[in-house]
Formats: sequence, structure tokens, C-alpha cells
Amino acid sequence: MIYYARKNQTLSEHLDNTANLARSFANVFGCGNTAYLAGLLHDMGKFTYVFQDYLERSLRGEDVTRGEVIHALQGAKYVADIIIDPLISDIIGNIIATHHGALFDSIKDGERTLLCRVNKNEVELHYEEAVKAFSPCINEAVIRAEILNMCKIYQTKGMNQFFMSHLMTKMLYSCLVDADRCDAAGIKINDKLTDWAKCIQKLENHLSSFVKTSYLHKIRSYISEQCQKEGSRQQGIYTLSVPTGGGKTLSSLRFALEHAQKHKLKRIIYIIPYLSILDQTVVKLREVFEDDADELILEHHSNLEVSDDDDEDMQHRLLTSRWDTPIILTTMVQFLETIYSNKASKLRKLHNMTEAVLIFDEIQSLPIKCVHLFNDAVNFLYSFGKSTALLCTATQPNLEKVERPVHLSDNPSLVRLLPSEMRIFDRVRVEDKTQSPMSHEQIAEMAKAQLNAGRSTLVILNTKRDAFRVYAHCKTLEIVCEKAFLTTDLCPAHRLSVLERLRKNLNGNKPTLCVSTQLIEAGVDISFGCVIRAEAGLDSIIQASGRCNRNSEIPEEPQPVFVVDVQDENLSRLPEIEDGKKQTARVFYEIQNMNILSAAAMDLFYKYYFFSQKNKMDYVVEWDKGGMPKSTIYSFLNDNSLGTQAFKDRQNNVSYKGLPSAFQTASEAFSVIDGGQTGIVVPYSEALDLVGTFQKLFSPAEKIRVLRRLQKYTVNVYSHTLSKLADEGAIHSIDDAFYLLSPDWYDFDEQGLLPEPRLKFLYE
Repeated sequence: MIYYARKNQTLSEHLDNTANLARSFANVFGCGNTAYLAGLLHDMGKFTYVFQDYLERSLRGEDVTRGEVIHALQGAKYVADIIIDPLISDIIGNIIATHHGALFDSIKDGERTLLCRVNKNEVELHYEEAVKAFSPCINEAVIRAEILNMCKIYQTKGMNQFFMSHLMTKMLYSCLVDADRCDAAGIKINDKLTDWAKCIQKLENHLSSFVKTSYLHKIRSYISEQCQKEGSRQQGIYTLSVPTGGGKTLSSLRFALEHAQKHKLKRIIYIIPYLSILDQTVVKLREVFEDDADELILEHHSNLEVSDDDDEDMQHRLLTSRWDTPIILTTMVQFLETIYSNKASKLRKLHNMTEAVLIFDEIQSLPIKCVHLFNDAVNFLYSFGKSTALLCTATQPNLEKVERPVHLSDNPSLVRLLPSEMRIFDRVRVEDKTQSPMSHEQIAEMAKAQLNAGRSTLVILNTKRDAFRVYAHCKTLEIVCEKAFLTTDLCPAHRLSVLERLRKNLNGNKPTLCVSTQLIEAGVDISFGCVIRAEAGLDSIIQASGRCNRNSEIPEEPQPVFVVDVQDENLSRLPEIEDGKKQTARVFYEIQNMNILSAAAMDLFYKYYFFSQKNKMDYVVEWDKGGMPKSTIYSFLNDNSLGTQAFKDRQNNVSYKGLPSAFQTASEAFSVIDGGQTGIVVPYSEALDLVGTFQKLFSPAEKIRVLRRLQKYTVNVYSHTLSKLADEGAIHSIDDAFYLLSPDWYDFDEQGLLPEPRLKFLYE
């Protein structure tokens, strides 16, 4: 009998293709034979009459239900039956059983999940029939040697064995899922290495067009040249610590291109914390690569618009699911939520993070709760994935000094500037004005004084409430200047419009005032003559100072950055900012005669800040009554003490011998952004027209394209705000796909989303 996987492809061909492709992916991290076995067994359940009958009925056009015939559990059961070592059978069994869905917890309700799954539906599995038709010989010794070799490497590098084994499982899962999908879709993998030399020449041509007249431009050029030279280093984990305005975007690209060429790496991945920075980076890279940009660059983030062309839309979905492009720009949210998901759809691209240069921009923005998860992911990608990581920022956090450190290379800094060279970045002076808390009115008066002195002024507050109240006071003062307000209560399109207006005014030397939340302080290329910053973490203050005299527009003397304590400030919902503020106050007190912008001050701040936050770095899910972590995501994925204890209790004191990782539990608990925000569409610009178009469409693909276009007209709100808006009748559901905000609740000029509705006639 000839068994088929699908129309015009025999099952043997599919299994052979998938196994070989998975092996080629996994050879990078030394587990090619393990991946091959998973590929060989993943569709073992299709060697049954019931599946072949289902396939025939489907091809005849009869009404069948997708997935009605189980075909993945048979291979997992075969692994559980044949492989003695429970660690190995847990790894391979899980990825085979779930290759169409999501990895499961190894232990559930005190029992081994793999055995529960494969033994529960023996009659439905037609297992004996499948084994009779296809029962390949398994060389457990070869598989065991591969996995144990990786475990030995974990131990020699001081890594947690189970945590790294959980990452290895996900990497194998990625290889299997992608190989299966690619073969099923007839996708041929392009193994041709990118012409990095051509890319390098493009960048060199672009850099040569810069006019290097000022000393600042010469220092930027020196930084860039240092990065080019350091591209010849061995692979590792490096840092690029450059003051704001030092040109790190193109300098890091110069390093990455040289490094990729030397080590024959497949891709460069930029991981960026904010979409505003990502958008700026995309523009710069497109300027560099010109006509080749579309072929070289893939943007993968939520606000991306895709064209109306069906083929192009399908191609984009494939590229974002695989990350098989030379240069990828994505967000830290996308990066971490890929690695710490358990879903096949997300993990499919994980293996394409190997053999890459990973550039982490503004690394100081990494949430404290994710520090240990981030560090070990990067350690794994370097140690086993043959990827190089570059941590970029003006305020380098000491990630190598925490309990679970990132393993920096020897002499990790790519650029070393002399004190004399650093002075060019002394464009500002930070003044501590926190001795007495200042009211909103007093902060507005301080801004007025700076504007009267001829300095365009940026005021940055920690909360939306304080930002709007300071702005309201500024509007009542007799200040002849352009005024603007920035907050996440403005949709992205609205914020971009405000930023463009600000840049135009500032470039035209018009007196300008902007009051903003902290969204403006990292990566936004804009320059004021003065910054007033509410006290926060020292890293935030230094980032804010990068918006002052950014290009030495006023070279004669450093311009002021005032740090103020806001009266009656409520940071109860912003615990990281609150603790950062406390540690900054401590640093201000202890180094009164030291430059607050110095590396020594930054090191002291991180020493205090990381120590005070150390209990949070494993990503705490639940705290005990004593204020200590009770359960963490790191633990779920490492030793899983809660699960293994439950197993021991239920199995008469027998310890769990397999891989204890709780993949599903950890994934469900993990989110880079706290609070479960919901996006609501606001009636700004063309949004209402797009909503009308959406309601008239029937094609799911066309509806998705409109939803993507609506992303830039959304405002994210927390659950309590969503409930209030719903109770007030301010939002209504559009086809159960999204919420639309009433125009009475949005200020189109300044404030964006309103706390209370305005009367309609005020808009007319």
C-alpha cells in the first residue's frame, strides 16, 4: 500500500524531506540527529487506514473536519515506548505530539503528561497498525550523546541544565515545525549566503557622503571606524556604550556587516524597544541600501501595513513567520515573546535566530522582570546558536553582574573613548533641583523662565496625570511659543504628527515648548535647549538629556537639564520608576561633587537599582506572604519545583526523572508588557473611513489588511479604563473584532483620549 501525506506527495517523501531539513537546521547547535528523528516520526499516525481514508475524502471535496484524525501522538508514543531515558523521550515526544499546536507542561496534576496523552486514546490512535507499517530503528545512544554533550556544555559554562534543555527543546521544536511547514508548502530553502561585501560597500558609500567638519562629527566617525575594525573579532557577546548622539545606529550596522562577512553569518537582527526608534532605524537603513532595501530588510512589528496584493500579503506572512531575510528589524516584545511562547506559530522562527548578529538597541529599557530570561536566552543563542550579540545604549546596565549574568566576552566594549574625546558629549549639565518638591504650577514657571531666556524647553513627567496638569498650567502662562503635548493617549499617527511639527519648529529656531511622558526620551531624534525631567532612574535622566543640545547646536557651554521632584506624584502603578527614583536620590546624595553623567555614577546607580530589584529578575508570577517569590517563570522552565513536588507526592515519593519544564504554564504567564492592555481605535484622520471599509468587507484576508492599517489609529488602555469607557458608552464593538471610541472622548488637537467626554459642539 502507498501511503500519502497530501495530494501528489507520498508520506515517505514528506517524512524524509522533513527529517533532512530539520537536521540541516539543527546541525547548527549540534542536535541534527535528534531533529532528524523527530522529523521522521512526526506524522507516523498517517500510516493508518483511517487517515488515508480521511485524506481521500478531503481530496474528493467531501465535508471533513480538519484534525478529525489524530496523527501526531503515534510518533510521540513510539518515542515513549522505545527510548528509555525519560529526559530524551520528554523532549522528542513533546515536540512530535504538539507540532501543530503548542508545547505542553511535562508534568500535569502530578503525572507525566507525555504518557497521559499517548496512552489515553489508544483505540483512536490505531497505534499497532501504524507501528506495523512504519517502525524505524532508533539509535538512542546517538541521540543521548548529542543531548548529553549539550548538558555538559551547560555545566562547564555555569548554566542551569534544565533551563538550557528547555531552550534546546524549543529550538528543536522550531526546526521540526519549520521543516514540516516548508515541505508541505513546497518552499525551497535558500542557503545562499547574503552578499555582505556588497552591503558593506553600500554603507561605506553612504558614510563617505557625510560632511565631517565639526569635532562632534569627527568623533562620531571615529566611533564608526572603531566598530568597523572590531567586526573582525571572534563571535561573542559585546557592548557598544556610546553617549546619546554618538551615531550608534550606523556604527552598530558597520560592526554587524563586517562581522557577518567574516563569520559567514546568515542575518542581522535589530531588536528595538520602541516602535518610534524602530521606525527611525528603518528609515536610516533604507537610505543606506537604497534600491536593495526591499530585498534585504524585513520589518516585523504590529503597526506594519501590508499592501492590498494577496501574493505580497502571503509572502509577508511567510517571511514574518520564518525570519528568513538578511536584515530583520523587530521589537524586544516580539523577540522575548517568541522565545518564551510555547506556540508553534511563534516558535517556528526561533531557529533562524542562530548564525546571526543580534543588535539590542537601548538595552537599558529591558524590563527588570525579564532580566534573567533575557540573559540566558542570549547566552544560549551565543553558546549553541553561533550568534553574536551586541548590547547598545548610552547607559549600559550591568547585566553581567546579576545572579544569572549574561556572559560577556573578554574586553567586551567595542569602543573606547579617551576623556578628552568624551568631552564633546558634555553638551548638557544636570542640575539637581529635588531638594523641595515642586508643584505643577512651579514646574510650568520654570519652563517659562527657560523660554524667556531663549531656550526651547522639553518637560518630561513620569505620569500622564502630571504631564497634562503641567501642560495645562503652561497654557495659562503668557509664553509666546509653539506648544505641544505628547502622551500614549495619542494614537501613533497623532504622535508622529506632533513630533514632525516639533522638529519643524525647532529646526526653524521657533521658541518651542513640549510637555511629554517618558515616551520621548529614548531614540527620538529631537533637540531642545533645555530639559526639565521629573526624578526617575538615572538611566532615564541621561536618556532625557539626550534630547537637549543633541547636536551641540549651542557649542559655547553645556545646556541645562533640571531634575525635579514632583509634588504629590503617584507612582504606585509604576514600581520600577518609583524604585529608580529612590536609587537616583541616593546617588545624588552620595556623589555631590561628581559628574552625574559619568560612568562611575551610572555604575553606582545600577549597583543599587539591581540589588533592590534582584528578587524580581526571574519574572515573579506569585509572591509569598513574606514578600519573597513563590513561583517564577524561570523556575517553571528550569527545575519546576511546584510540578516536581506534585509528581513526587502523587507517585509515592518517586522523583521526576525527565525534563520538568512547564512550557504552557510559563507561556500563559509571560508578557513583556504588564497589565493586559487592549487597543481601541480612535476616530483620528482616516480611521473612520477604514472602519467603514472594514464593515463592508467579507474576505478575512482583506479584513486583516484593514486591521493592520488601523493599528496606527489605536490607543492601548488598561482593563480599568476599558471598563470605564464601556460603562460610559464611549466605545462600541465593531463586528467583535475591535472597539471604536466615540469622537466625544478624543481631543484631536492636544490631549488625545479624554478622561471625560467633551460636548459635541466643542468640536464643531
